[in-house]
Amino acid sequence: MGHTNYFAYTPQAENFRSSWLQLRLDAAAILDLVEQTQDIALAGGAGTGVPRIDEDAIVFNGLMAAEEDYESFAVELEPRFRDERGFTYGFCKTGDVRPKPYDMAVTAVMLRAHTLAPDCFAIDSDGDWDEHWVHARAIHRMLFSDPGMESPFTSNVHTIGPAAARL
Repeated sequence: MGHTNYFAYTPQAENFRSSWLQLRLDAAAILDLVEQTQDIALAGGAGTGVPRIDEDAIVFNGLMAAEEDYESFAVELEPRFRDERGFTYGFCKTGDVRPKPYDMAVTAVMLRAHTLAPDCFAIDSDGDWDEHWVHARAIHRMLFSDPGMESPFTSNVHTIGPAAARL
């Protein structure tokens, strides 16, 4: 068992595509804030190099040298796999029982993606909204002046696709 964050999105949806540039800019701001103020080392997808934020993808991990890496977080504009409805499913396991520090960046970027495109980016987590997502919510309020919100999690991780379809 591990600490895992789940997401499903429709990369071909107009709302997702129209928010893609803003999501990339906001993800860069989130990663900068996390690295500079929290002293959390972030890296590229393999736990080395630098995070990737470009016209095609947002990809990062914790820094392998600091033993803070686990699994990569990746949201792609043109993912290789989509189901018959156009949904792409992803997850990022950020630790065993307790999340690694880079979970803060993962959850903040996921929350921003959901906020920018709530009709086509659904999120869920093994972590508790009021405990494990408190830093992501604080980052979101600080950077984007968004007021507090109710948990956007789906009710069941196994129905994230159908839940996203209802959005």
